[in-house]
Amino acid sequence: MIAVTGASGLLGRHLVDNLVAGGHSVKVIVRREDVRFPAGASVHVADVLDPIGLSQALKGATAVIHAAGLVSFNPRRRDEIFAVNVEGTRNVVNGCLEVSVPVLVHISSVSALGRKPGEPVTESDPWTGMFQNDYSRSKYLAELEAFRGGEEGLNVSVVNPSVILSGDPVHRSSGSLFDYVWRERPFYTSGTLNYVDVRDVADAVDKLIRAPRPGERFILSGGSVPYKSFFENVASHWKKRTPSVRIPSVVVRAVGLAEEMRGWFTGREPLVTRHSAAMTVRNFKYDTAKARKELGLVFRELDDTLAWCCDRYAQEITGNK
Repeated sequence: MIAVTGASGLLGRHLVDNLVAGGHSVKVIVRREDVRFPAGASVHVADVLDPIGLSQALKGATAVIHAAGLVSFNPRRRDEIFAVNVEGTRNVVNGCLEVSVPVLVHISSVSALGRKPGEPVTESDPWTGMFQNDYSRSKYLAELEAFRGGEEGLNVSVVNPSVILSGDPVHRSSGSLFDYVWRERPFYTSGTLNYVDVRDVADAVDKLIRAPRPGERFILSGGSVPYKSFFENVASHWKKRTPSVRIPSVVVRAVGLAEEMRGWFTGREPLVTRHSAAMTVRNFKYDTAKARKELGLVFRELDDTLAWCCDRYAQEITGNK
């Protein structure tokens, strides 16, 4: 019995589908009952910030995939980011220990890794304060909670995906990239996008459920692509206008600051923040040799991923299923 937190999220839904298709019994842990899942998945309502309800939901599981998390670069949501990502992970770890769940696969992020300018990032690079923000700090601290569980007897493996591409029109995370092209926005930045196909992440997690690797973390990234090339590829699938106006880095950051200020005054979520804007003009590379060698992963080509994602997005957004 595999329990999945965050099962209604962009990654969680694909994890559940993959696990059910692979013959696993699956227990989905969600905050609402109105989310539909494939037949064979049992639904349990619990919040990662409710340790008592969470422990009850974890009973009977032989492994837990902790995919619940809050992706946000909005400084106004700092407390919420740390609560969900750090305290939520602490509660999952404690719940596993309390009800004797032996295996935990923790979904982290490349944001939790140490970053070195000009050099590929590996799983062993030490954490530094360079290029970090509230979200990345929360994911780093969440990993410490997960590995603390390992020191207390829990079999913990961690995956660190880059931006997960799925084609789901969720209007956040990678979904906003497809939204941007669908709406034919005109601008792009000079940075690069580090990406991974959601199906590759699901495959990696399935491998770690079947053959746990205690105390290990694995970078999951299919590669990197300039934002301009990414937008051109997506636009060509839909025959949309391609973003053609490059925004200088200094302007990108100014826009992020202006959006933050608008959010403060209106109470609305900013479209972009200084931190998220900064990420679009940086160029990081991630070394996936460990995942390829030790898990036997073969990451999908970008053309394959984008064709699949664009078809899924267009079907969902137009209702032509």
